[in-house]
Formats: sequence, C-alpha cells, structure tokens
Amino acid sequence: MSPGWKRKCDSCGRDVKARYEILEQRICNACYSRLRRNAAPCPACAQMKVLAFRSGDGQIVCAACAGVPSRFGCDRCGSEEHLTGSHCGRCRLEDRLDDVLADANGRVHPRLVPLREHLLSARDPRSAVRWLRIEPIGRTLRAMAQGAKPLSHETVNELGRSTRIRYFRRMLIAAGSLPEIDVRLNDLELRSRALIDGLPAEYAIIITRFFNWETLRKLRRRPVDRPISVGVANARATEVRKVAAFLAWLGENHLKLPTLNQVAVDRYLAHHDPNLIIGRFLAWVVRHRITQHFDVPRAQSTVSPATIAEDAVWEKVDVLLQTESTPMSSRIIGLFLLVFAQPIRDSVRLRRDDVQFTGENVKVQFGSTPVVLPPPIAELLVRYLDDTCDRPPYAGSPPGWLFEGVMPQQHLSDASVRFNLAKHGLHAREIKHARLDHLVQVLPASIVADITGFTVNTAMRHSANTRADWGIYSELRTRECKELDLGE
Repeated sequence: MSPGWKRKCDSCGRDVKARYEILEQRICNACYSRLRRNAAPCPACAQMKVLAFRSGDGQIVCAACAGVPSRFGCDRCGSEEHLTGSHCGRCRLEDRLDDVLADANGRVHPRLVPLREHLLSARDPRSAVRWLRIEPIGRTLRAMAQGAKPLSHETVNELGRSTRIRYFRRMLIAAGSLPEIDVRLNDLELRSRALIDGLPAEYAIIITRFFNWETLRKLRRRPVDRPISVGVANARATEVRKVAAFLAWLGENHLKLPTLNQVAVDRYLAHHDPNLIIGRFLAWVVRHRITQHFDVPRAQSTVSPATIAEDAVWEKVDVLLQTESTPMSSRIIGLFLLVFAQPIRDSVRLRRDDVQFTGENVKVQFGSTPVVLPPPIAELLVRYLDDTCDRPPYAGSPPGWLFEGVMPQQHLSDASVRFNLAKHGLHAREIKHARLDHLVQVLPASIVADITGFTVNTAMRHSANTRADWGIYSELRTRECKELDLGE
C-alpha cells in the first residue's frame, strides 16, 4: 500500500481517493474492501485466498505463491476467507456465539451446542454474525443460555409473529435445539388467539370452543412431515374472523345463538356470505345443540368444464421455457403444472430423491409411476440442479427438498411460486383442472392417476365430465383380446 493517493480509481473509474496500490493499479477504499471480502481459489495453490499479487510469470496469485508477506490474513488464524476487519468471518462468528450462547460461567448451554455447531457450518459465517446481531434474536438467545428464559417454543411465542421470528424458530428446529412442530399451525394458533382475546367474553367463549375442537383438532391429526399450507392457514384464520363478524351481527340484531332460527340464518347468508364460509360454523353449533336445528345451505361445487384450450397451454409452456427473468424454480414448477397438472403445493414438496436419471432420460415421480420429462424441461431441471447443488447456506444441511426455501430446511413457498406465475397469466387451479381434462382424453383414468398422483376417482370424474372414450377402456380391451383369440 502506498502512502500517496490520486483522485481517480483505476478499477471502478470513479473520481474518488485511490489510496491503495494493487496489481499496478491505484484503487479506492470500496474496491479494496471488495477485493478483501471476495477470496477465490488461487490458480497456483488452489487455496481460498485474496488474489492481489503477481507471480514471476505474471499470473495473478495469492501472497504466498507470489513469495511476499500476506497483508490480508486473519490476525488470529491466518485465513483470508470471509474477512471482516482484522479477523475472518469464522473467528468473528466464534466470538459472537461464545458471547450470546454462554451461561454465567462462560459455558455454552448444552441444548444450544447444536445451534452453535449448526451456525459454524455456515458457508458464509459473516451472514450468521449479522443474523445474531438482529434483535430480539441475540437478546432471546442470551436469556435462554443464562436461564432467564426457558429454551422452548413458548419463549419464542412471546416474541410475537413476524418473518424474522419464524426464521428464528425454524433455525432452532433445524439445529435440533427445539423439537419439530408445524410452524404454520403454531402461527395460526397465535394469530387466532390474538383475535379472540380482543372479542367480548360471550363471543370469545364460543369461538374458542369452535376453534379448539373443530379446527385445531382436525389440523393436528396431520403427520409432522405434511404441515399445513399457507392457503389452509389463511383460510382458517379468515374463518375465525368471519365467525366473529357473524356473532357481532347477531348482537347488533338482538339475536342469540340458542334462539337462532332459520329466518335469521337465511337473512345473514343472503346478505353477507354468498360463498357460505360461515356454513361450517353453523353446522357445528347445530351438531353440538348449541342452537336449535335449522337447515344450513351447502356450498355449490365450483367444478366446471375446462376453459383453456390445449394450444393455449402449450403456448404457456413455450413462454416459461424461454423466460429467463422468472426464477428457475418457479418456471420448472409452472411447467410441471402445465404439462402434468401438478398442483403447486405438491411440486414444492418434491425432494431430490424424486428425480431419477436413467440413461439419457430424466424422470420425476409425481405418483406411483415415474414420468419421463420432455427434453426441454429435463434440460432446464438439470441446469437448475447444477446451479443449486452447492447453494445450501449450511454445509451440513442435507440436499432434502428439490426446491429449497429461504427458511432453514424448508421447501420453497407455494405463495411465492403463485406470485411469479401470475405475472404470466398462469392461475394454478384453472390450469390444473384444464390439463387433467386434456390428459383423460388421451389416457385411461387409471394411468393418469398413476403418473400424476391424483386419485383414480378424481381422474374418472374428469373423464366423465369431458365424456372421454377411455371410460370404456377395460371393455374395449376385453373385446380386443377376444378378437385376437378368435383370430388365432
């Protein structure tokens, strides 16, 4: 480094003070910092080093290979990777973890040791250091480590609901410091209870009973590896709000649940809830004899004939194959929807093990029978796998999900995929319905069910709705076999 400086940076070209001399150039502070932060494999020794020197043959190499003293190494361990100030990212992270996770005696809480090891496996420890500085993350971890707060989901619940807190909880689960739970279901409970707590006592009692014994009881039966979706969580939260609004309407009209009659129910449904979302609650109060019996109108089926022509579907396929501005994961999921009628909620849960390579073919297992991907989609998927093979933020994380999400060890959010696909006019439910109608026109319902993962009944219903000739497939096969026998 030269003590002098000039007014223009040779690297970025800006008119700023160029205080540093690197590779025969005068560079500014920003360019110097960028160089320090981005170590790369040295072409001579293959170690991750800051490449800012020239070897005897003029090649850009690290200090050791150039035969000069290193000016970039960490003061503690000598590493030149992930530098922050005078130390490397790992040394900074170790110091931060020892500060945040230690008890009064300076020892790391036993149940937080897995979290410490998990964070130390971060591919870029500087990101973990920044995360630990965010409040209330650091404050809560310190309270847990020192025994001021129990290391439990209840402690995390006290922090409220936000994306930051949800990430914090998932990080503790991923590290093994907290037991596995359905995080969305837990958030739904917090969200609903916050709403119920703000209601008058007479309404809160009945909604609490309905939510605990009708909604939560059913949702908790789901297996841990099949957590509720964002859509289900939002629908159930909306249901609580609708029930609260219904009870408020009863109060405004001087009505009570025990004396509720058919006239009042019909009047409310006619003016407030054409989709009959309140019907589930009304059926529940009748079933539990909280009110007298009355008829609860049933919601009409929304199934309708496909409105999307097959040519239009394939035009959308071409769009997703060629659009580089959309995230590749959303493009692939959109193609699975357009070609194989795969619901987004199922595609985001695919695992890398569901992708199979047999010879020149790439197969994906949506149902019981793996399907061979068309070459353009297969090429896109292979490119995606190559690009993401080293992307997990933590070195110890297993490949797991095919489409990794931003939350620790979680798959991609189906809501983000829907948002990206909506930009291209792709509406999942409509396309799935249309594509199933197309498939049952050319394949028997049983085969459609095998390759898509839908039930046979669903495939047969689409076959019946579209009057597909495959409905008599078994009859045709029997007749064909008889004709062959006669011919022999």
